[in-house]
Amino acid sequence: MKIKIICFNKVNKEYKEVYKTYIDKLKNHCTLEVIEINEFDHGDIKSNMVKNEQNINLKILESKEYEFFLLDINAKQYSSELIAQTLQENQNYKSGKICFIIGPSDGFSEDFRNIHKNKISFGLITLPYNLVRIILLEQIYRGFKIIKNQKYHK
Repeated sequence: MKIKIICFNKVNKEYKEVYKTYIDKLKNHCTLEVIEINEFDHGDIKSNMVKNEQNINLKILESKEYEFFLLDINAKQYSSELIAQTLQENQNYKSGKICFIIGPSDGFSEDFRNIHKNKISFGLITLPYNLVRIILLEQIYRGFKIIKNQKYHK
């Protein structure tokens, strides 16, 4: 299975060790590509959103065969089991290619959210982008452990 994560900025040094840990763990379960986009944040929120969404769309165009999921605080909350089910359904019945999109600090515009039907929320709290990326990686890893019925610390 191939997984892409489109996100903004690089991982800060205080998060790198745990980030690398999950990247390494996932190597046994999928081919993972993390695409980091430099966040545009030099104007008003609306123009920043437009520029950042244009940059995301360029990456989406390069990955047309992928099923896309936006991480969106206002979306349906996913359990670990539902993430596992989503991964397995994509692998078994779709392209075997899934892409998660972590938005910029200003979030996504309503128009952008409406274009993408698949959305995942990890809850109603706001988290720093570094931590969201790690939580996503951990949940993908946990999903593969659930799929393979392998023991994983709860």
